[in-house]
Amino acid sequence: MGTPYSAILTLIITAGVINVLMGIYALSGRSKVSMVRTFVAFSLMSAIYTFGSALELAAGSLEEIVLWIKIQYLGMPFLPPLNLLLVMYFLGMEKYLRRSLRIGLFIVPAITLILVMTNEAHHLYYRDILLRPDTLTPKADLVAGPWYLIAGAYTFGCMIGGVVLLLVQWRRKKMYRFQMVTLLFGLTLPLVGDFFYLGGVTPDGVDPIPVIMTLTSAAYMWALASRGLFHVVPIARDSLFESMRDGVLVLDMEDRLVDYNAAAAGIIPELVATDIGQRLDRLWRGHTDAVLLPRDTAGEGNAKDAGVVDIQEIPWAIEDRSYHYQVRTSIVRNRGGLEAGKLIVLIDITQRVQLQEQLRQMAYYDGLTGVYNRARFMSLCTSMLSEAERAGEPMAVILFDIDHFKRINDTYGHDVGDQALLHIADLCRRALRTEDLLARYGGEVFVIALPGMDAARAESAAHRIRRELAAQPLSVPGGELRMTASFGIAASEGAAGGGAGKAGGMEGAREADGADAGALLKLLLKQAGLALYAAKHGGRDAVRLAGSEGASA
Repeated sequence: MGTPYSAILTLIITAGVINVLMGIYALSGRSKVSMVRTFVAFSLMSAIYTFGSALELAAGSLEEIVLWIKIQYLGMPFLPPLNLLLVMYFLGMEKYLRRSLRIGLFIVPAITLILVMTNEAHHLYYRDILLRPDTLTPKADLVAGPWYLIAGAYTFGCMIGGVVLLLVQWRRKKMYRFQMVTLLFGLTLPLVGDFFYLGGVTPDGVDPIPVIMTLTSAAYMWALASRGLFHVVPIARDSLFESMRDGVLVLDMEDRLVDYNAAAAGIIPELVATDIGQRLDRLWRGHTDAVLLPRDTAGEGNAKDAGVVDIQEIPWAIEDRSYHYQVRTSIVRNRGGLEAGKLIVLIDITQRVQLQEQLRQMAYYDGLTGVYNRARFMSLCTSMLSEAERAGEPMAVILFDIDHFKRINDTYGHDVGDQALLHIADLCRRALRTEDLLARYGGEVFVIALPGMDAARAESAAHRIRRELAAQPLSVPGGELRMTASFGIAASEGAAGGGAGKAGGMEGAREADGADAGALLKLLLKQAGLALYAAKHGGRDAVRLAGSEGASA
């Protein structure tokens, strides 16, 4: 059969167990910042207090009651200043917590502990401890001494001070509303219970604080496990942080969001205060396919990699707009050099990337037609020809010139001449394979590289383009403009061709085994140019192979 206080005892013991578990959980985390150490001390002192309270309630004599009261005071006097320290650490007020101040906060609790342990000698804390005559189980009446009042005032001062600090910062730290509510709950509920206890309105004069700590401890435990409440000290959110143009995200060591600035909220529009304590992966994936943390930026828990910053450039999408960001990821460390979190800075490099792309376009592509320019063609084609030579495969080059192009400019104007060049470039794109190279060689002359094709197949491809051009006139004001072109072809037959000069007329192409791909390409272009010259002088709208009749120098 249970005692009259069995239900209360169960709640108090539950609070003690929760506090032990909280201390272990916080201590097992990789962050060993001041806030975590303070919270571990708070949990330990709370456990001592609650277990002592439970044993006092279950005591069978006055001597046992006095003993368990003394055990309670090993923890109870230190809880208010520890609570105040937690609040100050949370609000980023570490610069005010000098060693002298931290020690000073515990002077009154230390004196209280000493006076309670030696109370029989001076009665400064309790004037007397008497058993009540009318209770079913032994229950003591405590007659307060002078220091009891001082210790009580100090307790209320610490608790009320913590509440005031949280309320003052309520508007400034909107990102931490969940954590702040948890801390306010843990401060105000014991304050209310203490008022009722000192007013003598609690049932049988039982101290309600240990029972209340069942609720506050459960709230702390939930916040600690679900939101990483004390894993990383929040970075002070001053005006500099908020006014930064670069987006800043602060994560804890479990990659949960701890803090962010206004610029980050602009980069991730869905980001709201309730995401604090949640993993960022879901929101991140909504804007880019790049991984959030491309490598394990965390070190081994020491300072040897303190200066390491991971940098990557990623595409970013916000609705239908495209951006580019440089993402700089680094480790946040505490004063002891241990890892406390991760800092991600997002720098907008969209203009730089766009400028680089414009420069690349200017360096690689023809400004009018959008196909490769001559310099880029020479570079790519040299590599392509080198690979073909190593593989013993053929490769062909076609040069073609629009017939009577000057007449088009003179008759229709240069605007129509530009349209004609665009028309031909577009037609060639559709007619060629993806592996073929098309470039504007100069003026109205285009060049095509056909890897894997010998002279015969290249000739067929040239005739196909010639027929497509004739069959697809360009629409111009007043009618249609029909155009023709003349083609010259040269081919490197490769090892499979059975010998130099076959079909392509490349007698000189392999005169020296040591000829590099660049020299060979120049020779191919020279031969194709001679073939093109022969096609134009043979009546135009024609295809000629290098080495064929009329196509040699």
